[in-house]
Amino acid sequence: MKNNYSSIKLVNEMIALCKDHKFSIRIVGSETIKDTGYKYPIYKIVINPKNKINFCLIAGVHGDEIAGPMTILAMLKEPTKYFSKNIRYEIYPLLNPTGYDLQQRNNNDNHDLNCINKITLKSDNYTEIQALTNSIKNRKYDALISLHEDLTQDKFYAYVFEEEVHPLYRKIISNTSNKVEILKLNKIYGANSDGNGLVINYHDYSIEDRLYHQKQAKISLSTETPGKLPLSKRILINLSNLKTINKYLLLHYSKAIY
Repeated sequence: MKNNYSSIKLVNEMIALCKDHKFSIRIVGSETIKDTGYKYPIYKIVINPKNKINFCLIAGVHGDEIAGPMTILAMLKEPTKYFSKNIRYEIYPLLNPTGYDLQQRNNNDNHDLNCINKITLKSDNYTEIQALTNSIKNRKYDALISLHEDLTQDKFYAYVFEEEVHPLYRKIISNTSNKVEILKLNKIYGANSDGNGLVINYHDYSIEDRLYHQKQAKISLSTETPGKLPLSKRILINLSNLKTINKYLLLHYSKAIY
């Protein structure tokens, strides 16, 4: 689906909204176009920095999956509706700005950013991943979500990384099933599924996988909204899932102390 928002327009709107609402937004790294030397900044937003409940949101890892960054923009436009005053939010709204502008999955170096390993942490082709990992170093999250899309699908599913599937993930599938059909296969892209939309993907070096197995995130998942749906509906699905996580965190971690 063609994206009419440039990364500059998207980020400028986010910066203006953060300024209006007194949210912190700062540059944590950049990706440089080697031919021109132009730098694309990587941003981090922090909301309610003093709160003890920590929720990390990552969007725009794949440049052609635009619903994630647009979901963050929608949240910033109505913060009282989507952000709880009792939760600390750490948001990476557009991890792959070059891919976003090129309207392609990979970054401008044609590398897939959804991987944390020895190569991506050292190579000049993965400065976006290095910006993220440096920013989240030593951070602990009660929940982490990476907003992805499957551009070939009209059904919803999600990746999770635990042997025992967390009840929250079941709740997300149940709530989402009221809005869109769930992908019910025993294997999805070769990975084992529970047959009801949850891919049990123990170790694929994705961002969510690594942060869960490194014990930086108690809850970690990647949602795959159906790319064949209208953008407005994909955003609504994301917003609903984020509200479900908010409710869970407030119910179970309201007295969390680190």
